[in-house]
Amino acid sequence: MLIKRARAGREARKVLNALAWLCAEPNTKKRHTNEFTPETKPLNVADHSSQNQKVAREEKARLDAIHEAEARKRAKANNANYYDKDLATDDDIRLLLIEPGDDGPISGSLQYAKLTDAPDFDSVSYCWGEQKNLQTITINSKEGFLVSNHLHAALCRLRRKDRPRLVWVDVICVNQANIPERNRSVELMWQIYTKAHRVIIWIGEIDAGRPTCKRLFPGLEDESSSLTLCAKPGLAQHEHGNLSAGLSDILRDMELSSARSSGEVWWKRLWVIQEFSCARNLPTVYLGPHAISWKFFSDLMHTDVHDRLQLFHRLRKEDDQNLFDLLQMAKIFHCSDPRDRVYALLGLANDGHTPIVPDYSKPVSRVYEEATLHLIREEGNVDVLIDEEMNRGWDGAPTWVPNFRSLLPRSLVQTEDGYNAGDGPPDVDLLDRITHQIPASFCERERVLRMKALHFDTIMKRTTEESLPAPDWARRPINASHSRKPALSSPLQTFTMILEELAIDAKIPGKHGLDRLSCIGYLMLDYIFTSTRSVVHEFDRVAGSDACKTHLNNLALDIRSIAARFNMPYTDAMEADARMCALWESVFLWTRHTRTYTPGDELMMRLLNSKEMFQVPSKTYKRDFFSTVSGFIGMGPETMKIGDEIIVPFGASRPFVVRRNDDHYVLVGEVVVPGIMSGQLMNLHREGSLQAQDFFFR
Repeated sequence: MLIKRARAGREARKVLNALAWLCAEPNTKKRHTNEFTPETKPLNVADHSSQNQKVAREEKARLDAIHEAEARKRAKANNANYYDKDLATDDDIRLLLIEPGDDGPISGSLQYAKLTDAPDFDSVSYCWGEQKNLQTITINSKEGFLVSNHLHAALCRLRRKDRPRLVWVDVICVNQANIPERNRSVELMWQIYTKAHRVIIWIGEIDAGRPTCKRLFPGLEDESSSLTLCAKPGLAQHEHGNLSAGLSDILRDMELSSARSSGEVWWKRLWVIQEFSCARNLPTVYLGPHAISWKFFSDLMHTDVHDRLQLFHRLRKEDDQNLFDLLQMAKIFHCSDPRDRVYALLGLANDGHTPIVPDYSKPVSRVYEEATLHLIREEGNVDVLIDEEMNRGWDGAPTWVPNFRSLLPRSLVQTEDGYNAGDGPPDVDLLDRITHQIPASFCERERVLRMKALHFDTIMKRTTEESLPAPDWARRPINASHSRKPALSSPLQTFTMILEELAIDAKIPGKHGLDRLSCIGYLMLDYIFTSTRSVVHEFDRVAGSDACKTHLNNLALDIRSIAARFNMPYTDAMEADARMCALWESVFLWTRHTRTYTPGDELMMRLLNSKEMFQVPSKTYKRDFFSTVSGFIGMGPETMKIGDEIIVPFGASRPFVVRRNDDHYVLVGEVVVPGIMSGQLMNLHREGSLQAQDFFFR
């Protein structure tokens, strides 16, 4: 009976998933605007199940992280007893001499040397892996040194039968319990991998128990062209069968498995970026019993869809990188210690020359604060504070510290239209109570960021996702919560509803003599394109196109009526903005309610003048309109609240929305307010009519 119930449950879920998929498809049938569609209900069930699965996955990941941290702590404490002396100088390193053997326990000894005149050694690049079921090895004749299963398999593979092997392996050659030693070793890391005779990449164990392949190590001049180091290319087919297909399948399976285990594969771990990039010659890749060239490995990792080693190839070609670009490129990579998000890239940043010094005794928040301040100064702007996070203060960090795993590229912040609201260099400092005369209550435990900015206005009204109409029936929303919501039924419906929601009254005097623009259509375009196109160019092109005039040739009277209702001057600019809103409102509503939108061919030709597939970027979908006390209209993150303040920091492309919290501010996000995006406030400041202020952020 239980088996039958389980089978019935699976069949029911299949039906629900099929219905959910159908609900997501465009529906071109005309419907009455008050019609209720029962077929959207099952999606609620599927969404609920999906949410439960997501919560379960997050809880499992949290528990796994706790267990792994405990295992690492236990291993560090245990292994600290195996180091008979510390590294005396900054140039000292330890090397592991792996004793020869064919089978049985791994045994080795620690050798001490100066990096500048060290004997030839191989440096191992590997994934630390999950700290479960730790294995033991013998070091300096003492049994019980703890290593992960993954590293133990690597040591077994590296061990030679007939002679010892000298290698550098971070977790063994560095006393992980000695913080000063770890700090120095991180600074030396890029030199160690540059100095190594050969860098060996250990991918993982496969075909356990299979004899190691006969190896032919070609001269370095042949490295780039050699297909495989297992055997001569002509013998590889005979010895392994279809080696390429077999290894490709293995790597694909590893990739799929890693998606469920926080990136536990070599090519998704953060530290290996530096280890690969600093190698004098292209590394050798060990995959179970096989030893293959980097070129062959790269070919295996390249699919028709994407190149999984694209970042590695790029870094190999570009010598000088700044930290922001490295963080941007490496944000998809994983690391066990959050501080390594910064420290693992320092050796590559500007050829290893940055003012940031690795120090594992510092809390994570302090490391990120100092890195953020460095980014501001290196980039010459405060745009680096903008990320994809809707809720600032991730994992307890200060709200002004961005999440380095979700930094926005410069192009998505500074735009092709050249937003330059805070024209000029940034003026920021990281302050603490000890070195600055700040009231004790202001900074009891954490430092604050002082940022010079111009105060603009206060948010008076705002729209929400719930206050907007549903998209038209041709693009029915898949979110079931909108199934009873009045759908878009006529052009300018959204335009009117936004003006009503924001309580716009053009009779309110302007602020600082600045122009208040009719900008709802413009902001919709900015939202949809997410800075991937010039909004000004697209606005002008579409507004002047025959498609726009033909499609909306009966709206002039309606626009005049709306202008009179809200005391707005009827101008060509106001009419163009209203027409733009009418053209794009369905796309905007669909994206805001459902998080994604792919226009059909007809719409792409009419609006985009192209049949190329255009997917609305999803980085900023949770954004809403707002109005300020002085009647300006803008768009900002959904986390903003009435009463939040709009400021323009020195060195910011866009204004920031901030919130006062007792004696300090918190950063909510960035906003777009047409009328102040080209440095208008900064011009007023230079003229002396607007004073700058210091804002303190936590």
